[in-house]
Amino acid sequence: MTSLYDIAILGATPAGFAAAGFLAKQHLSVVLVDAPAMSAESPLSDWVPKDFFKIAHLPRTLQSDSKARAFSEVVYHNADLSRHVENTLRGTIGYLVHAGTMTAALKRHADKAGVKVKTAKHLPRIRLYEDHVELAAAPDVKAKILMIAMNRPRDVISDLALPVQNVPQPPMVVAALDVPLPKAKGRPPADVMHVVECRERSDLGMYFVTDHTLHIRLMSASVASGTRAEELSSMVRRLQKAGQLPVDLALTKSKGAVWHPPAGVALELETHVAKRCLLVGTAGGFAESITGQSLYPTVKSAMIAAEIAATAIVHKHMQEDLMRFKTAWRKSLADYLRPPNTSLQMLLPLLFVNQQIVTKFTKALLLGDNI
Repeated sequence: MTSLYDIAILGATPAGFAAAGFLAKQHLSVVLVDAPAMSAESPLSDWVPKDFFKIAHLPRTLQSDSKARAFSEVVYHNADLSRHVENTLRGTIGYLVHAGTMTAALKRHADKAGVKVKTAKHLPRIRLYEDHVELAAAPDVKAKILMIAMNRPRDVISDLALPVQNVPQPPMVVAALDVPLPKAKGRPPADVMHVVECRERSDLGMYFVTDHTLHIRLMSASVASGTRAEELSSMVRRLQKAGQLPVDLALTKSKGAVWHPPAGVALELETHVAKRCLLVGTAGGFAESITGQSLYPTVKSAMIAAEIAATAIVHKHMQEDLMRFKTAWRKSLADYLRPPNTSLQMLLPLLFVNQQIVTKFTKALLLGDNI
């Protein structure tokens, strides 16, 4: 006979494991289903804004467990790589991490808290009933409340058969490489975020080093045809030719990935709540609008939802309690997810002639501040 869990979480993502660990510590029975996911989050090196490790209920040792490296310097390069401008802020502006290392750290904390993890070979079908939710997988999972913490909103809402119209499908695509570096040879300055202007105004490049790995990415919001991987390769060659990257990079040993963060979609969704079900993480469209950065908003949304689920499950009117998530996440995340009041892509060329706006630009790009 299938057990009835208090909480089921679909998605072996940082958001999924973070929420699962917290809920298990509240003495609830929690199961996390690890199922094949669509490409909505970075599987490579990544970065998070300065407040990430201050999110309520995250493990105190997560920063050290995930080998996060603080950075306070951002260097901007113009499109033809002939000029650059440096911006060093007081204190930490963010952390360089590896998504896999952070996920593994959160999984260890979830395991220690008593979370059951089940693996599904295929994406399970979601069935919503009056008194429980069922994930049709192998084996099936039943729970009083379901949190979905993976995939993109359009696909999740379709699976739930929610009567939601006009689910946005943002065109953002991120192509990236993780290139291994020798420990003491040919590596760019550590603990620095590099931002590269692209000839196409809808594109933006980044690179940084963390844990002896050079991470290079190209973020594109263009709907034009073209292969983002080829554009990324072109950017790497230009950086090498300009002397910004070593010419002897071990590109044949690099790991590559392409993903589609649902940038800013959370702000446009009609609802994040279904019957006994909450959409968090990328399933709820929680990704930043300019760079597609998703670790902070996905985990933050999941922890807000977990707090609500922990109280709703013991109340008679559970669904009414769950509906609080519709407004609760906006108080903490709406400003971060909302695009700045000025187009950063149009302002980027001005940094190289007017350094007075560089600090404001950096805070808008990486922290979601208005400029």
